[in-house]
Amino acid sequence: MKPLSACPPGSNRPSTFLRAPRRASAAILAASLLATLAACASSPANDPAAVTVLRVDAARFDDPNNREPALREACAAWRLNERQVAAFFASGREYPDGTHDAFYWLPCSIKGRLRAQGREWDFEINAAATATWTDGDTVRRWGCMAKACEPLVLLMPDQQGP
Repeated sequence: MKPLSACPPGSNRPSTFLRAPRRASAAILAASLLATLAACASSPANDPAAVTVLRVDAARFDDPNNREPALREACAAWRLNERQVAAFFASGREYPDGTHDAFYWLPCSIKGRLRAQGREWDFEINAAATATWTDGDTVRRWGCMAKACEPLVLLMPDQQGP
């Protein structure tokens, strides 16, 4: 029997299933399908060893009107190291477009670069527990509602979103 296909980048589902010969039993097909789905359910970003953080920049505050001096101070003090960036992505999950409504946004973020899934990505983690990975025209969006992200960000979601 031929193996089932791998998950495409940015997906938690197999893209296509190759047809097995008719003589393969339902039990074999079911076991193969379950193994593939299990492999795809945890994206490589959820495995800290699969994300290699190459660079982490200092936090940047982007509020030209300086409406919140206390937030500017908190942003200036916010730091993440390579291990913490990897932990954020291991604890977070990728969200399709349109589901960021569950999260807040702050004018404070940390940028850097990482390697995952055989590609290098520019990342940006917002202090309100969201992030993006960008490689050319490909953009992947992340959010973290897990307790493990609390010490890594300045503002967690309030769990009232989708």
